[in-house]
Amino acid sequence: MNQTASHRFPGVTLLKIILPVCLIAAGIAGFWHYKSKTVAFKRKPAEKTAPVVDIMKVNPGRVTALIRVMGTVQPDREVVIKSQVAGTVIQVAPEFVQGGLIPKGETMVRIDPADYKLAVSKAQSALAHAQADFEIEKGQQQIAREELKLMAAMSPNGLRETSLVLRKPQLEQARAAVASAESDLETARLDLERTRIIVPFHALVLSKEVDAGAMTAAQGGLATLVDVTCYQVKVQVPLDRLDRIRIHETSGSPVRIRSLYAGREWEGRVVRTTGAVTEQSRMAGVIIRVDDPLGLGPAKGRPAMLLDDHVEAVIEGQSFDNVFSLPRALVRENSSLWIYHDGVLEIRKVAPVWIENDRVFIQSGLSPGDLVICSDLSAPVPGMALTLASGESQ
Repeated sequence: MNQTASHRFPGVTLLKIILPVCLIAAGIAGFWHYKSKTVAFKRKPAEKTAPVVDIMKVNPGRVTALIRVMGTVQPDREVVIKSQVAGTVIQVAPEFVQGGLIPKGETMVRIDPADYKLAVSKAQSALAHAQADFEIEKGQQQIAREELKLMAAMSPNGLRETSLVLRKPQLEQARAAVASAESDLETARLDLERTRIIVPFHALVLSKEVDAGAMTAAQGGLATLVDVTCYQVKVQVPLDRLDRIRIHETSGSPVRIRSLYAGREWEGRVVRTTGAVTEQSRMAGVIIRVDDPLGLGPAKGRPAMLLDDHVEAVIEGQSFDNVFSLPRALVRENSSLWIYHDGVLEIRKVAPVWIENDRVFIQSGLSPGDLVICSDLSAPVPGMALTLASGESQ
């Protein structure tokens, strides 16, 4: 029956053959059509870009080295006043109080002088008595000399003069008594003068030990005084910077001093070193002198400096000519700088002569007008190409 259907419908057999072939042909045609429409990506070669850098144009100038140190205000001269005689304090100066200022030559304390006036009177009487005895002895010596002449004239063999016969020892004894009486009188007068305690310099009363009515003994403490004509600031300076400072009593390096707490400022100068190095920090001790620290004389009106105040001192050290001042961060490894030269990187060795906080001063290795690179480079290589930033630093 199947054979009959095939003979009866020959188109069916032909359709079964042609249809698969058409589908395969359509698939192939669609594949090639899709492939012809795919976008082709072309790989471009990588472009070499030069790093963008900021620069700083440098020129030399004169620079003074500044050494910043810390210190404490101390008295330049401090003395403890003691009484040389004993007695009752009968008078004190109105300024004789803690923190008071007493001018030079003023009587600070007066001790009762009554006993010492009596001692002077007794010494004067003793001296007068000794002088009288001395005059009498001179007369006795003259009489002895005349008597010796008479006895020699009456004696056939004559008489030999001796010091005892002429009373020379007695005369020397009387002369020594006069000298001793004069010394006693001078001592009594000195003790009387010492009942008045005179201020040896323009002084600040740091401490007060007695007052009117008090009894003081010989060598008893009266007060501690500080000379206000000058103070000193003791600072510690690194040993490698000490050579940059001029140390002299009258022409030492100038110093600007500022209180850490009050913000007040003064001027001073480096006058000497302590002559020793501190044990812990291994730094040199340096003394700065400040004249008229209380503003009482030529610096009248200047704020008063207080003892034991902690201060910052900026010492003006050696001056350098034809040096380049740069931020310290621009100095690279091995004391080198990155220089922009004709569009490429140049790594140049330099020689710093002074480093101060965030600044470094260079005297050799740079030329006027050089362009120092301020930017960081990840892999700096001499000769690498560079590009300047639009807002370059001058």
